[in-house]
Amino acid sequence: MKAKEKKLVALAAVMFLLVLVVRGIPMLRQSYQDMQDEIEFTQDRIQRLRLLVEEAPFLVDEEALKREEMAALESWVFTGQDQNLIGSGVQRSLRQVVEEAGVLPRSYSTPRYTELDGWLMVSQEMDFVIDQEKILPFLDKLEQSRPRLHVTEFSINRNRRQFLGSITVTGFSKIP
Repeated sequence: MKAKEKKLVALAAVMFLLVLVVRGIPMLRQSYQDMQDEIEFTQDRIQRLRLLVEEAPFLVDEEALKREEMAALESWVFTGQDQNLIGSGVQRSLRQVVEEAGVLPRSYSTPRYTELDGWLMVSQEMDFVIDQEKILPFLDKLEQSRPRLHVTEFSINRNRRQFLGSITVTGFSKIP
């Protein structure tokens, strides 16, 4: 080999080493760091999955409790395709409670409807006559009614031997 060729080979070797030092080593270092990050991520994921496996029985029990709670809450809500049907459902529930409690209704007003965020609120007013001993059982029956009737206003006045009252109950429905 001639001296010129030896210089060219030496220059090529120096260039190769320079490229290797400037580009190759950082690429190898980045590749090594990426693999380390991937290993760490996988170990974290394995740890999370192990925790989930350990907590699975508790999560299943908690899910069952939440489903029961949702079913109970859904039983509080009136159903229907239109606000008039839902309003009739509220009136029917109120009349049923009134009848069971032995309350004498004097008048029912027209239901009032309010819509908000996909919910329909139906308010129903009623004037009634009641004996003193029937007041608390009446309110208890309202509280226990399903779908739920929420008492929003209640007033009562004594008139000789009987009590005259006014009540406003509210029922809720999810708008279809």
